[in-house]
Amino acid sequence: MEIAGRTHVGHVRARNEDTIDWDQKLGVAVIADGMGGHPAGDVASRIAVDTCLAVARHETDEGHTWLARGDADATGLVAAADDAIRDHGRRVPETAGLGTTLLIAAIADTRLVIAHVGDSRIYRLRAGHLERLTHDQNEAEYARLQGWLTADQARRSPARHQLLQALGSTRPPVPDVVEGDCRPRDLLLMCTDGLTGELSDAEIHALLTERGTADEATAERLVAAALSHGGRDNVSVVLIAP
Repeated sequence: MEIAGRTHVGHVRARNEDTIDWDQKLGVAVIADGMGGHPAGDVASRIAVDTCLAVARHETDEGHTWLARGDADATGLVAAADDAIRDHGRRVPETAGLGTTLLIAAIADTRLVIAHVGDSRIYRLRAGHLERLTHDQNEAEYARLQGWLTADQARRSPARHQLLQALGSTRPPVPDVVEGDCRPRDLLLMCTDGLTGELSDAEIHALLTERGTADEATAERLVAAALSHGGRDNVSVVLIAP
């Protein structure tokens, strides 16, 4: 397995509230996008990512047993990260209200498990076809799924910033859990909305098929493309080649 990633503050924001990290040996990668306009978004995203990886490392042996129950284990990771964020807000009152999105991808052999809260995304490039494996948990995506907006309208709508769920919010999050498979020559792309807000799926597809590998150069090209289109948000990507 190969994993590579890149994160950039962008051209507008004062700080980078995205956090990315992974454990290549375990086949686990995590992206979190701290909520802009809330206290300590960068702290929330770092807590979420660190908690997920710590739990995965603690619960996993060489057989990747933490994946055995699928939905239950993936949901448990999200709950642990949410608890850690809430606990930090209680202990450090000036950060109360901190929140973040969360996207976890875990691979064991040919099995893929995704846990998702918020509007970061994961795509799979397979045999030249790019498929989005997650739905954004925001008002714009809800309107698109109802047929009220086209995909292009949803991508540009201000409602895309109105999250339906996040870690650290008033209600405990209920993640979308997706189970699928990975094949040789697949390429997975995890990304924050700093990428998808600047690039269409067609543009992302073209950049991925240009090289089709999980390396720093491909990650850098994706980030550079988002920056060249405006870079109005923090932008982060993680590429995985199973």
